[in-house]
Amino acid sequence: MVKITRQRIALFLFLVALVLTVQASLPQEAHAGSSVYVASLDQNIDPGAQDFVVSSINDATSSGIHNFILIINTNGGAGVNMENIISAIFTYENAGNHFTTLIAPGGAHAFSAGAYIAEASTNITMVPSTVIGSATPIVSGIPIGQENSTFTKDLNAFTEYMASITPGYRNVTGTKVMVTGGISYSCQTYASCYAKQQHVVDVVLNVSSTQDALTAMGAGGAPIHTPGITSTFLSIISDPNLDSILFLAGTFAILADLYHPTLILTVVGGAAIALALLGLGVFGAPLVSLILMLIGAVFIFLELKTHHGVSAIAGVIIFVVGFLLIFSLPSSAPSPASAPSGSGTFIQAGILTYTILGLVGAGGVFGSIYLYRVRETLMNQPPAQNPKAIIGKKGRLTSDLKAGELATANIGSEDFTVTGPTDLPKGTLIKVKDLEGLKLIVEQVEN
Repeated sequence: MVKITRQRIALFLFLVALVLTVQASLPQEAHAGSSVYVASLDQNIDPGAQDFVVSSINDATSSGIHNFILIINTNGGAGVNMENIISAIFTYENAGNHFTTLIAPGGAHAFSAGAYIAEASTNITMVPSTVIGSATPIVSGIPIGQENSTFTKDLNAFTEYMASITPGYRNVTGTKVMVTGGISYSCQTYASCYAKQQHVVDVVLNVSSTQDALTAMGAGGAPIHTPGITSTFLSIISDPNLDSILFLAGTFAILADLYHPTLILTVVGGAAIALALLGLGVFGAPLVSLILMLIGAVFIFLELKTHHGVSAIAGVIIFVVGFLLIFSLPSSAPSPASAPSGSGTFIQAGILTYTILGLVGAGGVFGSIYLYRVRETLMNQPPAQNPKAIIGKKGRLTSDLKAGELATANIGSEDFTVTGPTDLPKGTLIKVKDLEGLKLIVEQVEN
């Protein structure tokens, strides 16, 4: 009979949770008999969005579904993820399939990277009160003194990229100015849809809700697929703002554990740093940024030796510089060969990023100084138990003592290992004369 223990129960629950997590992370299979695959993307274009859209397209392909509808509402995002999504769309379309981007419900928009994804589609359908456009890239990695020429070169590259992915039945000139002029096209009402009038989209539906739009498109009964656990995790962990917090928090957690060892903070801190590095790798952070951030962490640890916060301040500054380079250097993530140079993106460091770095950095510096002060205070305190305090106390031998050999004695209700220069029988009243390692040197007490 198998003995049930708490450890076995915990292991069983862990395995169940692991199986459920893996199962939930897998793409939801298309229903048998479905003629349309519908996926809904309501977020920024990031590694999680790429994982969701690409895996959904692969799911539709393997299920033999020839019509794909992507419901989109996005402010834009990373250029490399956008380019990989577009590559997957082209692969799907080149196999004789039909890909539609639906900008819905009312109030939704396809800005920046979302506009490129929409224009790469076989069909773009909008509902009233939606917008498409504003596709000017944010160019990074520009050498000093070449700002104008490099920006012009990359802007031209993305303009031609937009033109190359726009089908001939749309207004290529209209889509190009989305890039060159940051122009947006609204669709205020069914009768007055500027985007449709300018031929940058194909269809406008006289409905307001997403479900009504799907019904009008003949996909009312199709299940709507949304991002699973894996895609959501990639979106969360690839946020560089979160990664900066995890990295610094993990560093200072390990530093705190060095001052007051518990191992718990070390494990937590190590896990936080590992997650941060994983997220930065998924995000496509340049290698030089990761190196500088690691060097900054090393300087923070050197605070254990230098004290007074000098190394901590230097470490935080190096870390911040390395982190900000993530937004100003080209991404290291792979992109399709047909895409522009890869130096373009649609995200940049904002007020939130600088605020987080400032708060975490300042907190880290003051925290390291505080931990140093705490350690100094603890080191200057007298020990809680002074071994030499037992010298002069009396007790009795509990075994015979041979000169120079070991015996036992009860002193203060505790048994100790003792030795002495003379033979003494068991029961002799003795006094501690000195302490030698873990042995007490005793002598007989004269009556």
